[in-house]
Amino acid sequence: MTLWTEETLFAGIEQLALEVTEEQYKIQPDLMDRYGRPGFEKSRRDTVYTLNYLAEGVMMDSPSLFVHYIGWLKQLLAGYGLTDIDIRMKLELILGRVRAGKRNEQVERTIRILEMGILRTEQPAEVPSFISEDHHLGRESRSYLDALLRNDRLGAYALVDSLFERGEIIRNIYRYVFQSSQYEVGRLWQTQQISVADEHYCTAVTQSAMSRLYTQWIGGERPKTGGVLVSACVGGELHEIGLRMLTDVFEMEGWDTHYLGANADEEKLAEMVVRRGADLVALSATMTFHVHLMKKLIGHLRADKRLENVKIMVGGLPFNLDPSLWSRVGADGYAPDAESALHEAERMMRERIRESRPEETGRRLEVRGGHQFGS
Repeated sequence: MTLWTEETLFAGIEQLALEVTEEQYKIQPDLMDRYGRPGFEKSRRDTVYTLNYLAEGVMMDSPSLFVHYIGWLKQLLAGYGLTDIDIRMKLELILGRVRAGKRNEQVERTIRILEMGILRTEQPAEVPSFISEDHHLGRESRSYLDALLRNDRLGAYALVDSLFERGEIIRNIYRYVFQSSQYEVGRLWQTQQISVADEHYCTAVTQSAMSRLYTQWIGGERPKTGGVLVSACVGGELHEIGLRMLTDVFEMEGWDTHYLGANADEEKLAEMVVRRGADLVALSATMTFHVHLMKKLIGHLRADKRLENVKIMVGGLPFNLDPSLWSRVGADGYAPDAESALHEAERMMRERIRESRPEETGRRLEVRGGHQFGS
């Protein structure tokens, strides 16, 4: 078996997924009785996803990426009547095939991560709500989400308008209403409480609510205290609303921002960074199996001599799960949200100035990078 070598980590996943699914259905013939052929095909697709998440965790040496996915999968599949035993059986079949192959460091790492995933199936899958009425704007966030879930777009807009009219700063509306409600939408979808269509509707309304606020700040006087930011999502990443919030917050704080959005092409991104004279590139990934694409993109930017003084910040769910992952993809730092990203950007800009003036210290200062806000 060559699947678990560095060069071919993602190769053969489709075939392996088919073989594992067929073997599981032979061991558990009741699965065909319960779900039929459509269920078999869905199980095969789920196995492809599982193997992709596993490969990402192995490649990035980050067990937490895979373990978190198993917790998410456990909660998702429970809505379809699948049990912990069903999930554990699939993982054990994968583990058996990996153990049967030739041992090397990559295989040993894969075995360790799979064993951690199997242990995760035995633990509770519950994810607490992301909205708490004890937090700032907690009740308003709940009311906003309730309006979204009953398809009351105008009611959601009215609530946002009322917050602005009473003097709430836009950055707080972004952070405590839009961000927390979007996280909660994701949790509700994961637990089968809302549909994909509901999730898309909530996201679309929030994006339009953000756009409606632009007129309140985009043309106004803002401090010109920031640098130049270019922001983009990696690979086929389509979850862009978090990065859109970050870019807006930077613009509010006086940065000159250029937002490329989803599925950024590495050549176009590099050219944009050069053309705009960017000081900072912010890259986002929400899906765990896009992390290796993030690493590849950063490697491409680092290889471009024109960008040697540009700082790179990353963010998104995978980096929240593994606080040291940012360094393994080659970034200069990481931030979990827009507010802390501002502080991290300020640190990076101070560092950039020091690096460009080594004569002031008599030597080039050591780059430390990646300090989270508050550390």
